[in-house]
Order: sequence, then structure tokens, then C-alpha cells
Amino acid sequence: MSNLVSLIRKDFMLSRNYLLFLLVYLIFMTIMNTGSAPFGLSLLVTMPAMMMLLTTCLQDVRNVNIRFSLSLPVHRSLIVASKYVSVLPFTLIGVAFTLVMSQVLPQLGYEGLNISWREMGVSILLVPLIASIYLPLYYWLGPKGSQYVNTVFFMVVIFGSANLGDIINGIPGLKTFIQESPDMGFEKWLVGGAVYIVFIAVSYLISLRLFSTRDL
Repeated sequence: MSNLVSLIRKDFMLSRNYLLFLLVYLIFMTIMNTGSAPFGLSLLVTMPAMMMLLTTCLQDVRNVNIRFSLSLPVHRSLIVASKYVSVLPFTLIGVAFTLVMSQVLPQLGYEGLNISWREMGVSILLVPLIASIYLPLYYWLGPKGSQYVNTVFFMVVIFGSANLGDIINGIPGLKTFIQESPDMGFEKWLVGGAVYIVFIAVSYLISLRLFSTRDL
């Protein structure tokens, strides 16, 4: 457990230098879109977490941190797991920033954020899903190819987050699901939760398989 915490701490230290720039960008985006962006909450929650994850992976490649980690008495499964678990504190940073901005904006004379706890929950759950798509590609392509996938995901996160409202409106039923409480039985919630967990678990196993068989 201590090794896992140390690896997560390493990821946070790699991304903290970019966190200030990211927060300034998010403040600008929030002010520019306040009152007009219907899903600004999702932007503030998902973007910091994914940008921090992408930054840590990019820094790992640039600084050859993976080879250094492998020289330590740490199993490869723990190195891969740390990437998945580090998404959780990264997401909490986005949630904290969202709550702070909801209080600060009215004090600055701007329209406050409408905190929808349902939208907040959907946004939080969305981050591990995006990470579960990204990380297998990151481990599959290796140090050289991962630079390209990082660039693509950087663009997807930036432009996708900026236009998240239009994307949600374009997906049938998703806007209604976020804003309202559809009558879903316990069985459907249970099946949805199981599919969610299995998807992330399969993603982790694929990433571990790719990382374990790669000659570094």
C-alpha cells in the first residue's frame, strides 16, 4: 500500500507544475461561459483530472520514469494500478475547484454555477471511463507512440470539454438522464454498476498485459 501511495504521490508531483496553468485556464473558461454553458459543471470536474493524468503519462515518457520505477522493488501490476487509482485524487481536485468556483463567482459579480449533484456524479463517473480508454492505448503504443495518443487526447479533452454541452445535447436521452431522475429499477442500476466495474477491470487487465509483455 505504501508503494502505491508513493507512486500516486509521484504522479501528483509530476502534474502539479501544470496545475496552476490549468486552473487559470478553467477560471477563464468558466467566466467566459457563465450563464451560457449548460454543462459547465462537467467541464470543471472532468478536465482537471484528465489533463493531470495525461501530463503525468507525458512526463513519464519524457523523463524515462518507467525504467526508473522498474529498477525499484515494485511489481509492474502496482505501477499500472497507480495510474488508474491516481485518477481518483485528480477528480477530487476538479470537484473541489468546482465547489470553490460556485462560491467565488457570485462574489465577483458573475452568475453562479448551478450545482446539480446528479450531473456531478455523472461527471465523476465519466473520468475513470475515459481513463480506461486512454491507458490501454498508452501502454500499447509504448514511449514513442504514446506521444501521439497523448496529443490526440489532449485535443479531445480540451475541445471536447469546451463543447461538452453540445455533445451531451446531441446524444439522445443523455441530457434527460442527467437533469432528471428516470424511473430505473434497482436491477438496472445494479447491472449498470456491474458493467461499469467490469469495463474498468478489463481495461486494467489489458493495460497490465501490455505493460508486462513490453521490453523496457
